[in-house]
Amino acid sequence: MVRQQWARPEWHATIDSTNLALMSDPRPGRVVVAEHQSAGLGRRGRTWIAPPGRSLAVSVAVTAPASELLGWVPLLAGVAVLRALGMSKPALTADLKWPNDVLIPPVPGTRPGKVCGVLAAATPGSVVIGVGLNIDQTADELPVPTATSWALACGQARLPDGLREAWLAAYLEHLSVLLHDLGQDPEKARSIYLSVCSTIGRTVSIELPGGGVEHGLAASVDARGALVLTNQGHRSVHHAGDVVHLRGTGADRHTRHHG
Repeated sequence: MVRQQWARPEWHATIDSTNLALMSDPRPGRVVVAEHQSAGLGRRGRTWIAPPGRSLAVSVAVTAPASELLGWVPLLAGVAVLRALGMSKPALTADLKWPNDVLIPPVPGTRPGKVCGVLAAATPGSVVIGVGLNIDQTADELPVPTATSWALACGQARLPDGLREAWLAAYLEHLSVLLHDLGQDPEKARSIYLSVCSTIGRTVSIELPGGGVEHGLAASVDARGALVLTNQGHRSVHHAGDVVHLRGTGADRHTRHHG
């Protein structure tokens, strides 16, 4: 799998949904960006809500990898998000809750929580990846107390001009590198993900897409990106679901309005 090359980003002040706009023409390399969505999409048919000008929605189309690796695309997109956060100024340290919720851990004087979510959809020959990043919402502008924004997480009321553009460039670069790694050495990509996934080794519950809840120890992520739970000798494998960390939760459970 060669490095993904990106077209010039298509910027919008507002749009109904960056994912919907991209799905109309999902050619690999296309990038759609908006600072506001009137009908943003989240996982499992949910909406993604943010005030105008306070967040950043980015959707990209990438060349689809081999079918057995498709499950890794949205997971590695989460890694690209947090790597870009870490190299931007002001930088943020983050980790991932499986599959790809980007979490800011508790730090005195700042607000922890979910700062970004990821939504992916496969199309013939490509995968559309959407991320919704909270930039400078105030606490009152966030949908639930367990969400955060970049500004709140770093304790700054105003973030510098050009931050969105700088973060986008870093995100696209990291995403291209990670997907190239996936095609060349899937085990390397898996190791990179496991190194930043705070779910592994935690006692969790997972709310399943079809209803019901499973509890257990998050033992690993398998070769297809699925979460492996163990509970009293029983092993279960989950390709989708909402995870809740049950030990040392802090701000682990986050808004379902985000990807």
